[in-house]
Order: sequence, then structure tokens, then C-alpha cells
Amino acid sequence: MKYIINLFGYNVDCQLTVGNEGLHINILEDDQRALKQYLIRVLPKYGREVSSASSLQTLLELALDAEKTLEGRMAEPKLKLPYEFQPEIKEKLIEAASLQEMSATQLLIRIIEKKYQEIIG
Repeated sequence: MKYIINLFGYNVDCQLTVGNEGLHINILEDDQRALKQYLIRVLPKYGREVSSASSLQTLLELALDAEKTLEGRMAEPKLKLPYEFQPEIKEKLIEAASLQEMSATQLLIRIIEKKYQEIIG
């Protein structure tokens, strides 16, 4: 079953599988890379030192530790985009973001990260 989960303030597409031994969550490699980039970007805001060479496991452990010390949950840094969109593009972005239960900024960041991974990867 396809599902979107929120990990440390980041929405990740995943596949839920129920078997004899319990529930399994599978995340595609592209989405794992995007989550890793998100954690590299966000964890320093919560006082954790990371590098681009950090493994996903290390980043997840740091994120778990960060959330344990918070009274809430980690969140995507708020960004004010330095440019304006055409009104019809902005409306489409907002509509697409609301359908995925995320902010327009989060969706835009996700689109940019995926395109970056396509080009660099």
C-alpha cells in the first residue's frame, strides 16, 4: 500500500507491507536520498553537526536524538523565496502542495531536490 509518512518534519512516500512478522516500511532510494539531504539541511538548526558524508543511519539517529530533546517535532526551515511566481504558477504550486498535505515551499524544495538528484545522480 502506498502511503506518505512524516519523518522529522519531512513527508516521504513509502510502501507499507503487512506480513506474518509485522508491518514493513519501504522507502525508494530516491526518497531516501531526498530525506538524507533534508536532514543534512535541517539538523544543524537543532544543534547537531553533520556533513554530506554522514550516513542515513547516522542522520536518523541524530534526528531521533534531536526530537527527544524537543518539546515538539522537527520542522522544515521556513524560507522566503527571493523571487515571485506568476499568479497561475503560484496557484498550481499551492494546489499541488495542499493535495500532498505540505507547504508550497516544502513541495518546491522537494521538486528541486528530485531534479538535482536526477542531474547529479
